Amino acid sequence: MHESSRFVFLINAAAGTGKAPRRLVSMLAAHPGVLARSRFLRTATTAALDAALRLADDEIPVAVGGDGSLNALVTLMDRRGELQRTLGLVPFGTGNATAHTLGLASPVVALRALEQGRTRSIDMMRTSIPHQPIALVSCSTGFESEFLQRYAALRYRSRQWAGWSALLLNLPTRISGVTLVVDGTEWVHPTSLVHNVGLYNIPHYAFGCVMWRGMEPDDGLAIAAEVSTPLRYWNLMARGVQAPDLARAGAPALPGVRTIRWKRAELRSPTPLQVDGEPMGVNVAELAVDSRALTVIAA
Repeated sequence: MHESSRFVFLINAAAGTGKAPRRLVSMLAAHPGVLARSRFLRTATTAALDAALRLADDEIPVAVGGDGSLNALVTLMDRRGELQRTLGLVPFGTGNATAHTLGLASPVVALRALEQGRTRSIDMMRTSIPHQPIALVSCSTGFESEFLQRYAALRYRSRQWAGWSALLLNLPTRISGVTLVVDGTEWVHPTSLVHNVGLYNIPHYAFGCVMWRGMEPDDGLAIAAEVSTPLRYWNLMARGVQAPDLARAGAPALPGVRTIRWKRAELRSPTPLQVDGEPMGVNVAELAVDSRALTVIAA
């Protein structure tokens, strides 16, 4: 990234509370050096972003939103063959897992990072899902997918009510029939009764929780986790665990929690999967880790 680089802020007006455009402009007043080199593009859909986004060679696209907004930008850049570009992120989303992994704990920190211009490379997961070919944070089934499907149906009425409703209704979720194959070995058998089975690309999860301590987001490996019960799941979310290495793959991380590192995986479920916080409407996905595929401005 050069000091003369310019920024194109891609504003997802639906992220957070929908006040991202006004908040961003207000915050940029404190960063005149960034503001002078910026332009703004406000879109409501991925198709609108595709139609409107045209970048000069010295422009850096900056997603303003959450993990879904960044995923949409990465997917577009990948489809255009422009994934070699440096990307930026200003977190105005709900979970902001990727932002926390990059050290961008708030929009203020993110704008400061744009001024400083430091970058880092991170992995991503490529999927076989036609309408969601990239996963930056997670792909899972069980509690997470059921929660997000219910939340997505209600969040535009009231985010708070939707969140509590989805949480309470899906808290006791346990399912069987899930199959997870990692690097050619069946690791979760369909006879197992599970609360959640997930594939995770970065150490952070929703709201800055560190699920996988010591995990590097650029090591070419993702983590799979099988969690047996709701209590075990919330224990994992609250405490986190040391990321497994290949030498002790499959060893229990916490009671009721199994983990393993992988490069290629196939997840099959009787219920639809979620990817990066969005319900997918599909029950099967193949995934592969694309090592250091992204270059992103980081704190």
